[in-house]
Amino acid sequence: MPSEPDPPSFVVLPEEYDEPSPADHGDTGRARRAGPGWLTGLARHRRARGAAAALACVVAGGFMAVAVTSERSAVRTAAPAAQPPAPASSAVAAPGPWPRAPGACGIQRYLPIVTTAPLRASTGVRIQVGGQSVHTADLDAKSVTAAPGLQLSSGHFVSQLAPGNGLSYALVQGCESTETSSVLRVNTDSSSLVLASDRHIETLLTDGRNGVVWAVQVADIATDEPITLVQLPGPGVVRLPVGLSPVAVWGNQLIALATTAGERRSPSSGTLVRYDLSTRRMGPRIGRASSLTADAGMLLWIDQPCSLVAACAVHSYDLATGALRVREYTLPVETSLTGGAISPDGARVAFALERVYEGQRVDADGFGPPSDVAVLNLDTGALEKVGGVKLPATEKAGLTFSSRGDWLVIALNQRHGAEVLVWRQGQTRALRSGVRIPDQMLEAPPVLALSS
Repeated sequence: MPSEPDPPSFVVLPEEYDEPSPADHGDTGRARRAGPGWLTGLARHRRARGAAAALACVVAGGFMAVAVTSERSAVRTAAPAAQPPAPASSAVAAPGPWPRAPGACGIQRYLPIVTTAPLRASTGVRIQVGGQSVHTADLDAKSVTAAPGLQLSSGHFVSQLAPGNGLSYALVQGCESTETSSVLRVNTDSSSLVLASDRHIETLLTDGRNGVVWAVQVADIATDEPITLVQLPGPGVVRLPVGLSPVAVWGNQLIALATTAGERRSPSSGTLVRYDLSTRRMGPRIGRASSLTADAGMLLWIDQPCSLVAACAVHSYDLATGALRVREYTLPVETSLTGGAISPDGARVAFALERVYEGQRVDADGFGPPSDVAVLNLDTGALEKVGGVKLPATEKAGLTFSSRGDWLVIALNQRHGAEVLVWRQGQTRALRSGVRIPDQMLEAPPVLALSS
């Protein structure tokens, strides 16, 4: 029997799809000040390429299995000769494999499965997206422009975009975590190298108070060496105490995870502490994190995995004021805030929400349950799933809120570049913006909201 073809990774809904009226969404929020859209990770080794390559052989149809019951009905009478023959049983189609395509660094990537309707409203959204270049996109004009003179060599990619004062910084990394990194400064009309490191740069942190960006340098191999912060455009350099992993910065106050390598369960777990960059002194303990997101001048974390028998406590910390709030929400067991995006007004957080899977948690090849994109309202406790977007367990989406906070931008690593979707409160599903970034991305597309 011939094998079933791969399901499409992008399905277009009919034009008759009824999008909620723009008049129903009046809030605009305050201007976005900081945050590249997510925390890109703090582990010293962020990719296991051998394991990722093995995923190309995984057939994940078992995670998508749908029980289909065929109808078998026949009317039986006393006169069988007069009874028409019973209809044949409908065939149960075997689920096709998860769609995949060649990706960066020679890896077969699993693709998001998307069912969308076209966007028919004006958004005022402008974004930058990183790949082997940096592209600026205007969703209303449907325009995409590459940064002048910025085209990286094969095997090097922009993995993060961080906002500076009137410009952005692009972190360039290679296929292997042991490779050295660099940082580019990207203006509207030019791009230039500002930091060529002989070490690995793990992430960029934006100081929400003054727009300064710090590069987080780590050893090229897993050691207990301290992490170094390099100020961009300079000239500050701070060598942190052993065991501190930076999370966020505001002025001279650094928020970091304090833990030993043996204690840490994940790149976003550990004890949150304050550290003064000017005096080089440890500050008070803030709390214990199981997963976290830092964005838009805020830090959010869960102190322990969510449970079916108790509400999930989400901690929020205002980087500017130091105000700490704890609130309980009813969230699924699989909730993790790592890699999320916070709205400019601090009222909502968008993140990948794993679907509850009742079978084997992770199979022998590491392929687990798929994820949805979800948005939690921190004021009301309402949790909305963004319909029409299904992420494979091995992939994440690039997430950011627009500068006014009214739209959530979702950038997906698809077959021939990044597909840009948008969503706002009250919509049943994401909408297709009509903008595609013709570039190759290392992992989830790094996306940065620009002022309208």
